[in-house]
Amino acid sequence: MKAWTLTEPEGLDSLQLTRTTRPKPGPAEVRIQVAAVGLNPIDYKLASWGYATWNYPQVIGMDIAGTIESVGANISQYKPGDRVFTFLDPRKCGGFAEYVCCNTGALSRLPPSVSFEQAAALPSAGYTAWLAIHDKLRLAPGQRIAITGAGGGVGGFAAQLAKLTDATVYAIAAKRHHARLQSYGVDAVIDSDKENVAMRLIELTEDRLLHAVIDCVSARSGSTMSTLLRYNGQIVMVADQFNQVPLLATTKAISLHEVALHGTYAHGAPEDIHHLADIGNSLSNLVAEGKLDPMLDKLFPFTQLKDGLVLLRDQQHSGKLVAVLD
Repeated sequence: MKAWTLTEPEGLDSLQLTRTTRPKPGPAEVRIQVAAVGLNPIDYKLASWGYATWNYPQVIGMDIAGTIESVGANISQYKPGDRVFTFLDPRKCGGFAEYVCCNTGALSRLPPSVSFEQAAALPSAGYTAWLAIHDKLRLAPGQRIAITGAGGGVGGFAAQLAKLTDATVYAIAAKRHHARLQSYGVDAVIDSDKENVAMRLIELTEDRLLHAVIDCVSARSGSTMSTLLRYNGQIVMVADQFNQVPLLATTKAISLHEVALHGTYAHGAPEDIHHLADIGNSLSNLVAEGKLDPMLDKLFPFTQLKDGLVLLRDQQHSGKLVAVLD
């Protein structure tokens, strides 16, 4: 089968399209014929970082959608022909290939009206956004939230999910993302390149500040945004973490949250892995109902997958990039 294989952790130049052996499912696994794969910043980062458990050459890629082709001896809840999508275990990966084997704990079923391409756009970014909005912040109607890096995958899904909770949403992004974000019904879009973000948020909230922030940019950005939180406010860091608490203790009493989707398999219990399947089912149902935009920006042939990762690395996109297999 065809697969994108990392020969060594030295960046995208070490990622090559190769032919390798089709994997065989274990007793508790299914083998999926991959139809589409989602591309994420973590993919090109891991191409440089590597992973402690990888054996090179290593097939990378974690967001997949496709059809179950065969099942292991202990599998009864799935059958060949079932349409599914999932976030694969980063310790094993294998998603950038024509076939992949995986356990069923995080598998989500794909509604008939949702395409493989739409489903492949959901896992890494969509699950992270869901965990931030619902598991960490538990965002409530009427609360005010600002999302930095809202033009990207996590930020875009977070903006949509926040609006679905009836929160007041301020999306902070470069100008090229504004039309798409406005189509989601966000309450204001702030140009991160040209506007004074802090002053604009103070104006928009009429000095009442924010209940919550999701920062998808950097620790520096998160530190700035934390000053705009009200008493007992909350901030979720997605792209980076603080080296030190941004505000003095006993002042605003803010809560800091981390979303670590990639640690679910290594450190989570079975129920945490199953929770990913539930999130996937919820997100794909929202797509089927027309309530969530999977934000497909560009589709690439599988043979041009690396070109998509370069575009992603250079931030020349808006939304999600997906590679499609024949």
